This record gives sequence, structure tokens and C-alpha cells, in this order.
Amino acid sequence: MNSYQRVMNTLAGQPVDRLPVFAVLGAYGGKLTGVDLRTLFSDASAYVEGQKAVQAEFGFDLVLTAFDYSVIAEAFGGEVVWSANQVPNMKRPAVKTAAEALELPLPDPMRTGRLPMILEATRQLAARYKEKVPIISALPGPCILPSLLMGIDQWMEAVLFDPELARKLLDYTASFHVAWANALLANGADCLVLTEGMASAEIVPRKIFAEQGLPNLRKICARIKGPKVISSTGGRMNHVLDLLPGLDGMVGVIAGSRDDLVEARRLLGPDLTLIGNLDNLALPAASASEMYAMSLERLRSAAPAGRYILANAGADIPQATPTENLRAMRKAGATVSAELGFGP
Repeated sequence: MNSYQRVMNTLAGQPVDRLPVFAVLGAYGGKLTGVDLRTLFSDASAYVEGQKAVQAEFGFDLVLTAFDYSVIAEAFGGEVVWSANQVPNMKRPAVKTAAEALELPLPDPMRTGRLPMILEATRQLAARYKEKVPIISALPGPCILPSLLMGIDQWMEAVLFDPELARKLLDYTASFHVAWANALLANGADCLVLTEGMASAEIVPRKIFAEQGLPNLRKICARIKGPKVISSTGGRMNHVLDLLPGLDGMVGVIAGSRDDLVEARRLLGPDLTLIGNLDNLALPAASASEMYAMSLERLRSAAPAGRYILANAGADIPQATPTENLRAMRKAGATVSAELGFGP
């Protein structure tokens, strides 16, 4: 059974030979190939070579298109800051208010900025890995996307104090979000991860997500023609998990690093895949034995209920993470797979 079959069977609740293990390693590919991150996140072939190196080195059950949201901020007119050891980030948003954001032209996924580079990398990954290793694409959730246009503080101000303006902006940006998601799928992505910050307890309470975020998320999911996983990018989301089943095309969630996995499974029900939830910040500092123990704890808590994938809970794993820590995740997956009697 290859990684693609293993992950697809897990998502469908079908038998697998072992438990899948994910790790979000975009920038890490540059570490392995010796390519600077500005080149890695600007050149499709350089990025794909990084993913090939990650796959050859660790054999995780996915390859990943670039987890780089500065691409979107830049496409709307924002400014990017580049780093020697971190994924590029937004330095300055395009505008300062939601009202100004409504005047911005919507980017064209096929033409604007570095968006075409992401699609080209997706095509190259598909050419090598289609139906061998699942190709996963991350994009911001539709309800947090406006923060890339104006900054998170200004977006939260609109959500809290001018919900009608916030709704107008969500409606306006929806067509870009759907076009970008469907372009990723059309160019070879097997599954999308929507990192919906509005589902995080650290961002907004349940009531605001239920009243403002969820209706928009439901409409957008119905227009995206492929399987989707919902993530809060590491923040707690158990407080809204019971609201998510039934979203069109949703196949799983990535639990936050502080969410209890047993409780997450209870809230989610048996029919969706639970993914997570190792803390990104712990990965560089922990020893390999500590990472192995943390991975075992999560696997033993969540895997017996079925439909579980061990993974980090957040975005890109820091480049400073020792290779031994990443191998410890794979080792823990093999250990618990044997304990639970997985096999051909």
C-alpha cells in the first residue's frame, strides 16, 4: 500500500497497512537541498526539488504545495518580508481598512504575482507523485482571508464592530478564494487544507464563528470541487468542532495543539478524520526521545477510534527541527501501528 492509498483509505474509514504520519515541511526542503528560501518560494522547480528531498529523507505520507500565504497578500498589493530561515511573511498589507479592501482588484490565479508559480509547482508535484503520495495544498480559510488584505487587527475590528461591512468583504473575496482553491485542485492537488483562523478560540468565541464565520464557510465549501480539511493553524478549535460535520466535501479536521484528542473525536463524531496535534513550537527544542513520547501519547489517545493521522498542528515546521525528531514521529507511528495490529 502506498502513501496515497493509505491516506485515502484513512479518510474513507477503510483498512490500512499502518497509520499515516504527516509533517508540514515546506521550508525544510530548502534546508535539505541547500536552496535559500527566497529562491525556494519563488521558483517552482526549486520548491519541488525540496519536496522530493523531504520525501526521500523522511517518507511522510504527503507532499505539500507551498504553505506561503504571503503569496496571497502580495497578489492583493501587500509587501513581503523575506527571511533566511522562515517562510516569507506579510510585511505590510495592501490597505488599512475593510472599506479600502473592497476597492482592491481581485488577483487572477493564473497571472498575478507568484500565484502561477504555486500552480506550476503543484503540476510538477502531480507529475511525479499522483496516486503515489497525496498532494496537499493549504490555503487560508475564507473567513480569515481578509486579514491578508488589511492585517488581522483591522479585520477583527470590522468583524466585531461592523459586521455588515465584514459580510460585504467576505462576499467580495469569495470569488477569489473559490477560484484559487479550484485552481489548486485542477492543477493536481488531491486535498485542500483550509486554515480557518476564525475557528480558533484564540481569535473569536464560538458565537461569532457560528453567526458570521460558519455560514460563509458553508457557502464557500459548496463551491470548491474537492475534499477539504479544516484547520485553525494550531489554535484551539474543540469549541466549534461539533458545528463542522456536514460541510460540503469536508473529510477531516486538524486539531489544535492544546485540544484534547479524545474530546475532539467525541465532538467530531466517527465519520471524519482527525489529524494532529503536535505543537510546532516544541519540535525544534525537544529531544528525539521526547518527540517520540509525545507522538506515542497522541497516537495511543486517538488512533484506536480510527480515522486518525499523526501530524503537527500548525503551519511550516521550523528549519531548526532536528531530523531525528521528524524520524521519531515516523517511528512512533510504526510502534502504535504494530500495537493495534495494522498490517497487510
